[in-house]
Order: sequence, then C-alpha cells, then structure tokens
Amino acid sequence: MAFLTHAVSFFLVAVLWIQHTNAQSVPDRCRCPTTSSKASRWKNIEEFSITAARSRCKAPEIILTLKTVNAKTKEKEQRCISPNIYQGQILQECWNRINKDGRKATVKISECTTKSESTTTVSQP
Repeated sequence: MAFLTHAVSFFLVAVLWIQHTNAQSVPDRCRCPTTSSKASRWKNIEEFSITAARSRCKAPEIILTLKTVNAKTKEKEQRCISPNIYQGQILQECWNRINKDGRKATVKISECTTKSESTTTVSQP
C-alpha cells in the first residue's frame, strides 16, 4: 500500500512539473528600465525585438542587438531605444510588416531593408 501511495505522489509531481515547464512566463515588469532617445547606427544593428505594451509595462519596448561584443561578458550588446524616436517608428513598421503572425522573437535588420530606409539617414549626435 505504501508503494502505491508513493507511486501516485510521484506521478502527480511529475505531471505538475511538466505542466509548469510548458507554461509561458509573462514578464511582470519592463525589460527596459530606461530607453535611449538616441538612434543607433543602422550598420551596427544585427537584429531587434519588440515587446508590446502590457499591464505592467505601459510602452512598447524595442530592444536592439548590436553587432559589437561586450568585452566582459563576451555577449552581443543590447540596447533599448524609445519607440517615439524616428528609428523606433521605422522598426515598429518593419516589425508589423514582417511579424504579422507574431511567431518571430526577433527580426534581422537585413529583413527590414526597403527603399525608404536605405535612402534615409539617421543623424548621429
């Protein structure tokens, strides 16, 4: 009888663990505590992601992954930019055009090349 109790308990723990690992996590705060109002050079951007506004983060978040590598962590640098600057608006338009079904986590900047973007220069202060 004790074996049966242990087996059922183990089975329930396994089911709960599987359910927990399949669950999606929803961030409870903004991933970008601060955003830059300065545009990044287009040639330095490798890819970007946009997280829509949600209950605990009122503004959309645009996170750029730059081609440069951080010397300390050996990872590619990331930067958050404001969705209100010109570059942020261009990236949001590209995101909406390419990621219509919402399946992509990131979009390569090379996928966003259009006539208007290639002729537009972003001033770098």
